[in-house]
Parts: sequence; structure tokens; C-alpha cells
Amino acid sequence: MAKILITESVHPIGPELLTAAGHTVVYANRDMDVIRREIVDADAVLVRIIELPGSLLATAKNLKIVSKHGVGYDNIDLDYCKSHGIAVTITPNANSLSVAEHRTVGFAAKNHAPGIEMTGKTLGLIGMGRIGKHILHMCRDGLDMHVIVYDPYISEVPEGVEKVDDLSELLRRADVVTLHCLLTDETRKLIDRERLALMKPTALLINCARGPIVDEAALIEALENGRLAGAGLDVTDPEPVAPDSPLFKLPNVIVTPHYAPTTVESATRVSKIAAENINAVLAGQEPVGRIV
Repeated sequence: MAKILITESVHPIGPELLTAAGHTVVYANRDMDVIRREIVDADAVLVRIIELPGSLLATAKNLKIVSKHGVGYDNIDLDYCKSHGIAVTITPNANSLSVAEHRTVGFAAKNHAPGIEMTGKTLGLIGMGRIGKHILHMCRDGLDMHVIVYDPYISEVPEGVEKVDDLSELLRRADVVTLHCLLTDETRKLIDRERLALMKPTALLINCARGPIVDEAALIEALENGRLAGAGLDVTDPEPVAPDSPLFKLPNVIVTPHYAPTTVESATRVSKIAAENINAVLAGQEPVGRIV
């Protein structure tokens, strides 16, 4: 049968499905030497956030599918895959609820400045995909927030939600801005120095999408100078965040290690769907979440 390279740790349900289908599973555990060696004759790669550039994929002469463990595919060279007939799949909706529910601090909250009430505040939602929709319902229905949405790729929003066509308007009005868009050339440093300057000095910025969507140097400057009240970051640029990053020294920042999707339920769903996509493509069937 086929050889499957798994670049990083995943919930065991995925590898078990692959093994049960008769495939040979090879684990790299983030070791690039192992990845470079084993990808050469791999039929499929199951990847989380390890970079898969065209130069690496070009060495994989048997490769038929790159199965993304998650939904953000900015670490995969899609152009190479398209031109070489390699399928690329994601795991739609498998981890969106866990990301939407992400929270942390615990008992350390006693050492933080007093929080603010969300009821009646305005949420600025940038990107209304699956995660964004969960956030929307939690904040509108659970916290009684007014939700405004900026997403140039949608035409309608749910009842009780306001859609704006101008990102600047959203940034000016929102008490909390949360990012849930893909990282593309269009969204890279979408939140830059000029756009941060539009936000209220009392506003919070939440990023559980991708680090490079925010100009991190400009964000640190805004936080240090009191032009922004605080930030919650599950993603950074670079990632992992450097140990000496100023982010760790700022009292108005919470940083978590790209941990929002890490729940038992999410890990199980994502691993299972990523493995099922590999089995489907290798069996000549149509997978879910195919983007190439």
C-alpha cells in the first residue's frame, strides 16, 4: 500500500485509520532531516505547520496528496501542488469551535488589571468563515454584543449583525477586534501601523488566525505607548515567538503558543478528517475540504 509521512504529532485516531487501511505510517516529529529523507518516496504527507515549499515537494516523486491538519494552508506551496497534480485538503470545521472558545489565564487573572464587561460592547469581526461564525453567535447571543463584520468575500450576514465594506470603519468603531481571516498576500500585515492608529485606545485586538496578519512591531509600539489597551495573541510572527520578545514584558498582552485548536474534541476531529482525506485520495475518491 502507500507510505504516509506525518510531519508533526497528531491525535492517534488519524494514524490508526491510515494503518487500518493498510498504509505504512512514518513519523517525523518535526525533525526536518527525517522529513527531507522520508518525503522522497512518500505517497502522502499529513502536515500541521511545518513549511512545505516547492523545493522540498519537488523531491517527493510519488506524492499524491498533502493533507493539512487544520484549515490554514499558508505553509504549503499551492502553486507547486497545482502544477504537479498534487491534491491539497484541509479539515473544514474540525477545530473552529475550539478556536472560537479559546481562553486562558486561570488563577493568574488575579494578577492582571481589572477586566471589562463585554455586554453592550461592539465586536469587530474580520473574516466570517467557520470560526468567525462561531465567534459571532457567542458574542451576539451569549454576551449581547453588537457585532460588525468586515469580509469582502461574503454578501450577507445573519440577522442582528451589521456588515461594513470599509475596514477602517470597523477599526474605528469596535471595542474588540478579532481576526479570523486566512493569511494571503492580501491579508499579510493587514493590521499595520496606520490601521492600529484608527482603533480606540480602549480597544482590544485578538488574533487567533495567523501572526503575519498583524505588523507585530507596530502592535508592540501601540501597546507600549498606550494607543491600544491590550492584545490577546495565539499566533505570532515569527512562530514560536522569540523568548526575548517584548510581548512577554507587556502587562496588557496575553500570548498563547498557537494553542487555540488544542482540545480533545478538536484534536480528534482534525486528525480523523486529515487521515480520511488521505485514504479517500489514495482510493480515488473525493475528499472533503479539497482546495487543490
